[in-house]
Amino acid sequence: MSDRILSGDQAKGHTRVFALLNSDVQVRPATVMVSKVTVRDGSSTNILMGTVQAAVANGVLDAVRAGDIPWEKVNDLGIMDSVGLGPAVTTVDRLDPEALFRIHREATAKVMGKAMRLEPTIDWLRVDQEKGEHHDHRLGRDGQL
Repeated sequence: MSDRILSGDQAKGHTRVFALLNSDVQVRPATVMVSKVTVRDGSSTNILMGTVQAAVANGVLDAVRAGDIPWEKVNDLGIMDSVGLGPAVTTVDRLDPEALFRIHREATAKVMGKAMRLEPTIDWLRVDQEKGEHHDHRLGRDGQL
């Protein structure tokens, strides 16, 4: 898959970037990160394009290593990964970059595995739709946002 196709048109504040292990080491399958929130300042950019970018890259490779993404398909597939950062992440007094890295790495590997296994199935979704409540929706409904 062409890296150019994955990157698409850019949108102000929602820059699409490739998941890199380092400034010149792109993972396979080629993975594009898209921010779910508008990035407005340098602090958010540094977190997203540093810790989170490295975590996503490592999570994708973890999924390859685990066999969830077939080794023989890594150059044929492309991944778009929607990444969110809570607005409070830039105001936390002692942000733990290792914890943030671990959370995003584990979540990326987990979601890649589920996607490649076609989970959840449509049968599960039909029966258990109400079990799939969205975290932020629940917070909003409960007046916590």
